[in-house]
Amino acid sequence: MTKKQLYIVVGMIVIIALGFLLALFFISQQGSKEGTETSNPFANFFPFGKSGTSETTTGTGGTEPGATNTETGTGSQTNNNGENVFPVLREVTEKPTAGLFSYNKTGKTYVEYAEKETGNIYEVGMEDMRANRLSNSIITRVSEAFFGNGGKSVVLRYVKTNSDIITSFVLDLTKSTRETSSTYNATTTATTATDNALPSGKFLSQGIQDMKVSKDSNGLFYLMRTGDFNDRISVGSIFDFQKNKTSEVFLSPFSEWLPVYFDGSTALLQTKASQNVPGFLYSFNIKTGDLQKIIGDVSGMTTLPSPDKQKILYSKSNRGGITLQIYNQKESSTIDVSLQTLPEKCVWKNDNLSIYCAVPNPFPNGEYPDSWYQGIISFSDDIWKVDAVTGKTVSIFSPRSLTLKLLDMTNLTLSPSEDFLFFINKRNSSLWAFDLINGVGA
Repeated sequence: MTKKQLYIVVGMIVIIALGFLLALFFISQQGSKEGTETSNPFANFFPFGKSGTSETTTGTGGTEPGATNTETGTGSQTNNNGENVFPVLREVTEKPTAGLFSYNKTGKTYVEYAEKETGNIYEVGMEDMRANRLSNSIITRVSEAFFGNGGKSVVLRYVKTNSDIITSFVLDLTKSTRETSSTYNATTTATTATDNALPSGKFLSQGIQDMKVSKDSNGLFYLMRTGDFNDRISVGSIFDFQKNKTSEVFLSPFSEWLPVYFDGSTALLQTKASQNVPGFLYSFNIKTGDLQKIIGDVSGMTTLPSPDKQKILYSKSNRGGITLQIYNQKESSTIDVSLQTLPEKCVWKNDNLSIYCAVPNPFPNGEYPDSWYQGIISFSDDIWKVDAVTGKTVSIFSPRSLTLKLLDMTNLTLSPSEDFLFFINKRNSSLWAFDLINGVGA
C-alpha cells in the first residue's frame, strides 16, 4: 500500500468515527428533550461529562483528589413516605471542632459542639441535621471545649494573642443569643457575630493544665501547677457549674498528673504517658484525701475507666506497638484484648460491659503514644466492639466502605440513648456521627 492510499484509508476512518460520535450526540440530545433518562454517551469516556450522579470530595480529611463520595455528608434523601433519610455515617460539620456533648431533647438526639475558629457553639439535631447557633460572641483560636451542666455551660480553652498562658472561660449558654440556621449542614452556617464582647460567664484560674467533667456533667475537676521549676506542685480544684463556685481539694509534689475520671466524690489520676516512662493510675478520694494506686509500672500507659470506675481499659507500649488490656478492680483480674489501639480512641457503653473502639487499619510501627500525640503518625480507623468481661471483639463498621475520607477518630462519645456514636477526626478536627440503629452497629 502506497503512502497516498494509507492517508486515504486513515482519513476515511476518522470521518466515519466523527460521524458516529455526532450521531450519538444527537440521539442523546433528542432523548433529553423528550424527558427520557437517556444517559450522556460521552460520560463513559470523559468523567467530567457526568452529571448529578456523585459528589466529588477533595482535600480535607485525607480524601484523595478526585475521589467520589455518595454515602456520607449531611445531604438527605427522600424515602417512599416523603421523609428525609440521612446517611448512616455523616459529617456533622467539616469546620474544626474543639469539643462536643450529646443529649436527648423531646425524645430526640442532639449534639452540641464548639467551633475552633470562633468559639461559637452549635446544636444539631440528628433527625433533621438542622443547626442552631447557641452563642454569637467570638472567642478566637479555641483549642479545647468541655461541656457541663447538661450542655448549658461550656469551658472554652484558648491562648490569648501574644501570650503563652492558657485561658479557661466558662460560657453560660442560658444567657447567650440563640440563632436558627436555615440550612441542614452546620458547615454552611454563618459564624459572623454581632457582638464581639465576651458573653455571660466567668474565668477560671490562669494556666490550668488539664480538666475532666464529671459523668453527670455538674462538676469539673481541674489541675494546675504552682511554684517555680525546682519547687513545683500540682493543685487540684473542683468547679461546680450550678453553684458557680470553685474549691481546692488536691495538693501533690508530683506535677505530671492527668485526670481521666471524675464522679463528684472520686477522681482517677493517671501519670502523663510516654513510651519509655512507667505509667501509674491512682484513685483520689475527695472527701478523705486518700490517694491509692490502682495500676502501676506500665510502660506508656494510658487509661479509660468504665462509667462505674470498676473496670479500666488500659494500653501498654511494646516494640513498635501497643498491648490492650482490661483490669477489673473488684475481682483484681486482667484480661487481654486482641486489638491494637489507644484507650483515648474508645468509649464505654453505659452498661459497663461493652466498649466501642476506633482501631487503626493498618497499625503502623511507632513510639506509642508519643508518635500519635505529636502527629508524627495518623491513623485510618475501623470501629470494633469489645466485650469487657471476656475480651472478645467484633467488627462493627469500616468507614472506608462508606467514605473515601480518612478518619483518625478521637473524642468518641455515645448519645444518651446510644443510638449515635460521635467522634472528631483528628486529621482536620471535623465532627462526625454514625447511626448505630440504622447502621451495622445495632
